[in-house]
Amino acid sequence: MASLVARAQADQNRLLAVLYDEARYGGTIQITVADMPLDAVDLTSAVRQEGEALKVVIGITPGDEFRFGDVAITSSTNAEGAPAIDPGEYGLVKGDPARSSMIVSALDKIVARWRAAGYPFASIGEKEISADHERKLVDVRVAINTGAPAVYGWVSVVGPKRLSNRVVAEQSALQPGKRYHPGDLEKTRERLRKLESIESVRIVEGKAIDENGGIPITLEVKERKHRYIGATAFVTTLDGAEIEAHWGHRNLFGEGESLRVEGAVSQLGSAPLDELEFDASVTLTKPGILNIDTNLFMRFEVAREANDVYRSDAILAKAGINRRFSPHLTGSVALESRFERSEDEFGSADYALLSIPGDVSYDSRDNRFNPASGMRAHIDVAPVTDLRTGGSFVVGDFDAATYWRLDEDARVIVAARLRGGSIVGGTLEDTPTSYLFLEGGGNSVRGYEYRSIGPTIDGRVVGGRSFAGASLELRLRPTEQIGVVPFIDVATVSVDSVPKFSDTLYVGAGLGLRYFTPIGPIRLDVAAPLTERDDRPKFGVYVGLGQAF
Repeated sequence: MASLVARAQADQNRLLAVLYDEARYGGTIQITVADMPLDAVDLTSAVRQEGEALKVVIGITPGDEFRFGDVAITSSTNAEGAPAIDPGEYGLVKGDPARSSMIVSALDKIVARWRAAGYPFASIGEKEISADHERKLVDVRVAINTGAPAVYGWVSVVGPKRLSNRVVAEQSALQPGKRYHPGDLEKTRERLRKLESIESVRIVEGKAIDENGGIPITLEVKERKHRYIGATAFVTTLDGAEIEAHWGHRNLFGEGESLRVEGAVSQLGSAPLDELEFDASVTLTKPGILNIDTNLFMRFEVAREANDVYRSDAILAKAGINRRFSPHLTGSVALESRFERSEDEFGSADYALLSIPGDVSYDSRDNRFNPASGMRAHIDVAPVTDLRTGGSFVVGDFDAATYWRLDEDARVIVAARLRGGSIVGGTLEDTPTSYLFLEGGGNSVRGYEYRSIGPTIDGRVVGGRSFAGASLELRLRPTEQIGVVPFIDVATVSVDSVPKFSDTLYVGAGLGLRYFTPIGPIRLDVAAPLTERDDRPKFGVYVGLGQAF
């Protein structure tokens, strides 16, 4: 019985809050338990046998709607640069319905505005909100205690054992003497979390302003494990298996430097050992070069590409910088040397290539491995010169995808992808085969073998100097762990620098299943080629980790 009365009292308070939120300050709520008013319930006389029902009646009289009368919001300072307070800007307009939630929201926004103006200790002071039941008006009088304006004072770092405190402080971008703004602290939190060596960061503001007008800031940092190891696998019935493994160090020399060693082997089970594709690389990244948003990276790589169209063995070295322009936008530029030997339809050739690759990336996805909203886009452009022959060309490509959730629970998602590329300058015969475009495979046009789509010369497929492709998926999630994905992929590859859509358009379509795990969805796709080709498989099965795009 006591618990029932407590619940009824809580319900009464909640219902009263609903009335206030509808500007009904004269409304009444009557709750009776066992035909007795709630405030008169006699617990001893109302005792019932266990399981016996009790009659509860709730009566509500909303009353008249109240409107705003006099609204006055004052502050404790009139300093130059202090924000003006116009109640109307926050929805507190004389004559409008006086909803309680609007008052609370307005006061929160006013305090936030003062904090954003450099007053970290702004708060609500004296507050008088009175309802005149005769006039049906609500008068609001609030005083804002602004406190003193502040700048950033000393920035201290606690927590790191091996990561340099100086590096953390520099990467925070908090400058002592700069005017305080809470938005800076949020940017600092996101910036530090992007460092590979940092797992989490907590920002603690000082409780008082020092004699120099500064508010001290403490960064409480937790480091990630310095070393890590991982592997992924991707299997198709058309091209065999691909296995990738990597090892890395997130803080090599104590200042956030990262080292990553990785290797991949593909076409396992579909090609002899001497025809397998492989890639092995070592990448070193040094953060905070030139400025806190710019990193230096160096990469050494050995790779072999082997398919029905060409074979290429290459060694490359690359050094450059990448820069974060905003939370979503990054870019890089580098100098790359590449030594390559290739064999294709035109014979064998050796290349000594020098290029200046640059790229720009935008990524606003809500989840990297299973996005439900947002978009990503990546553009690469590189002028290339062959030091042996003096020939040159420019290669560029782009890959963009966007995601729309059609319901609140992300049970239905539309995913679309658009890709393209072009080589300008030189000729098809003079261009290294590794730069030419080929389509087909689990991350391209499903239903076709890996890199089997291209223009033909004398009945043989060759790489093209341009391509265009698109994919569309409907990602359905009937249960928490199972997803169903119908999809379609299209692409065309042309000999010319601009795709000719009069060339053969290759279409693949199919159905996929997804099993969702904490590390991402496991993907099973079955696809069939819809563009007829002689002596080609009628379908392909693809198994891997993560969405197709």
